[in-house]
Amino acid sequence: MNNLREFLLEYLKKQYNVSETVKKYAEKVLEQLEKGSICFELSAAEKEELEKEKSEAIGAQNQVRPLILDGERLYIQRYFEYQKRILDKIKILLENKKLHVITGGPGTGKTTSLANILKDRLNEKILLAAPTGKAALRMKESLALQGIEAQAKTLHRLLGYIPLSVNFSHTKENPLEADIIAIDECSMIDLQMMAKLLEAVGDTCDLYLLGDKNQLASVEAGSVFADICGKLEREYSDEIPNGKFETCPYEEKTKNYRAQNALGIADLSKQILSGEVKDFGNENVEFLEKLDLNNDWYNDLFNAKDEKTALNFLRTFQILCATKSGRNGCVKINEILCGSAKKKNAKYIPIIITENDYQQNLFNGDVGIKDEKSNLAYFENKEGAIPALTLPKHEPAFAITIHKSQGSEYDKVAVVYPDKKQEEELFTRELLYTAITRAKQKCLIFGNKETLVSSCGRRILRVSGIG
Repeated sequence: MNNLREFLLEYLKKQYNVSETVKKYAEKVLEQLEKGSICFELSAAEKEELEKEKSEAIGAQNQVRPLILDGERLYIQRYFEYQKRILDKIKILLENKKLHVITGGPGTGKTTSLANILKDRLNEKILLAAPTGKAALRMKESLALQGIEAQAKTLHRLLGYIPLSVNFSHTKENPLEADIIAIDECSMIDLQMMAKLLEAVGDTCDLYLLGDKNQLASVEAGSVFADICGKLEREYSDEIPNGKFETCPYEEKTKNYRAQNALGIADLSKQILSGEVKDFGNENVEFLEKLDLNNDWYNDLFNAKDEKTALNFLRTFQILCATKSGRNGCVKINEILCGSAKKKNAKYIPIIITENDYQQNLFNGDVGIKDEKSNLAYFENKEGAIPALTLPKHEPAFAITIHKSQGSEYDKVAVVYPDKKQEEELFTRELLYTAITRAKQKCLIFGNKETLVSSCGRRILRVSGIG
């Protein structure tokens, strides 16, 4: 983002000799991008002030300018173009009755609904994908339980990544060959990737977008899936109660079929979304203010004798941190637990990939285990061992950030927030909701109670022209 800031401001100065007023509003757009919005919403007075400048640096729709003013919203041109491409494609798919959106929390039957649709169309060309390898694997497994045997790819593999390029082989000019395309965990998809995905879908292909609109938005700018849900909720408000794709492209699933196994987690997740949490502790959730790592959480991994046992453990437990730094952040916790693993002479430690490696088909967020004795690594979505020396950048994964946990589920999670009161824009209800809903059976919450309570009253607010 710093590079974009420097480039844009320098470009505006050299090419357009912009006034201090135009520069001021360009900086406001950049500030909003840093916060996750894709544009800056102008007041009537601000819009009037900006328009008085009559700057050549500011254009309207269909003009090529560094800044685009569309109604009351000011964009950097690239982000406006991505948004326009998304809206144009959604319009075409809706007109052709080919867009289908299913949203709902964990356990509400999103995958079951998709499986019921696919069962009647197994003789057609079906493509499945998700943003990460972990999410793709889970999608494949969930559909297999419903009797649908099909491969699911990462979005990068689906679209056909081109080494050393930001482009993909499948584009508007070379769309994916499919009758049905289904994408899971769509809340993780950022603006740029959603634009490229939608354009690679043929106009007559049925596109199913699945996800939880209440989860954390993508790390990059935009909350595209939630915005698309909001758009469809408004435009099809009269038809939504029917919940039938024959008449309505949008379905929100609310009944939790998994809740009987963890009623406490389901109940707390509803309270968090309402912004009114009565108590962080119940039959499935335990609240403990102070974190103590002197416990048996990782004993089964430390005692694992083979890679299969070690990999299976990764599904059972995970520490999820609200922050990377600080006493209760990922870095410190991983440092402590790596020390414990060494003292116990553990053979395996968990690792997480932190950069994409297209040659080895390993992507940012993929979690595996490293054999400390043989210096080999293993991943669920890959057969065989990989020499650790050839891995892309990676780090220990005893603790990972809540953001990195999206698309995953575990039997038990430990959610860790700072143990002293902090008022951070980062700590939102979406962050806490995402963390606790990664747990299927048991959730432990650590951190300052005031920080947790205040986070439930703070929402992610990202501005765009989609929703």
